[in-house]
Amino acid sequence: MQTFRTELKPQKAPFNIDYQCFTLGIGSCFTENIGAMLNARQLPFFHNPFGIVYNPLSMARQLAMISESDTSVVEENASYFFKEKDLIKQGNLWHSMQHHGRFSGENSDLVLKNINGSLNEARLFFQKTNRLILTFGTARVFEFKTTKEIVANCHKLPSSYFQSKKLTVESIVDNFKPIFEKIFSEKTGFHIILTVSPIRHVRDGLVENNRSKAILLLACEVLSEMFNHVHYFPAYELVMDDLRDYRFYERDMLHPNIQAIEYIWQYFETTFFDERTKNVEAEVEKINLMQAHRPLHGSDTEGYQKFQKQLEEKILNIKKQYPFLHF
Repeated sequence: MQTFRTELKPQKAPFNIDYQCFTLGIGSCFTENIGAMLNARQLPFFHNPFGIVYNPLSMARQLAMISESDTSVVEENASYFFKEKDLIKQGNLWHSMQHHGRFSGENSDLVLKNINGSLNEARLFFQKTNRLILTFGTARVFEFKTTKEIVANCHKLPSSYFQSKKLTVESIVDNFKPIFEKIFSEKTGFHIILTVSPIRHVRDGLVENNRSKAILLLACEVLSEMFNHVHYFPAYELVMDDLRDYRFYERDMLHPNIQAIEYIWQYFETTFFDERTKNVEAEVEKINLMQAHRPLHGSDTEGYQKFQKQLEEKILNIKKQYPFLHF
């Protein structure tokens, strides 16, 4: 029978992600999608403490702050924490150029409290992290002319405030190399997964997007060859070369839809999960479905009360086997 698509076959990774692993994710929307899947199945995952970020240099800066080894500075008044001088006010909103817009607000004290609280939470989580997922979105960066710093988010400020630049493979590698070396020297059994987001950035055109993605892909290759515990996951290729059809996109024709996300997730499971993890995951999903059930005829019916009792027994039984689960 003739085949009408090029299929990317999963290859088992030399390590697992399981319920004893603590995974940190930083990057674009793909990190959010994988994070939602992991969290729904109760695998320990913390993602994007600075919010969604697309460019590798901002990700490197964030990772350096999160992985700071001096645990004595995990305090609210630590000198590295953000202060009001690190914010910019536009209209009635305060923004951090290193954070996503979800941190912006009208009260600068509250903005800083949320920013520093998220960073503090991430740094505490990183102390037990042994898996890291980094998702590169674009090699196009914007330098804030006032500070000469690469920003993580422009917050729709006037374009005249910024200088646009394109990263090189060397600049990406040079920024991550010392951070990876430091992490691997301090943590044993630590693995880093690099991915390139399949979401296309078309503001500068498709040709420029493809060149940008090529830089990211080559940077991933260099870093993967440089470190034994750095691995590449082909999220980009799964959408662009395996699915390769607009029926797997949202209406904007740029973002993968739920079918594509679920396909990538299945590939992710095959790559990183062992059989025990898959079994626990399947049981958690059954309970999630039961908890999402809503009665048609009210919660006081005999049938629904019986259903609730079965659910409670199922939760009790799985928690006896896997006490780390919480429902």
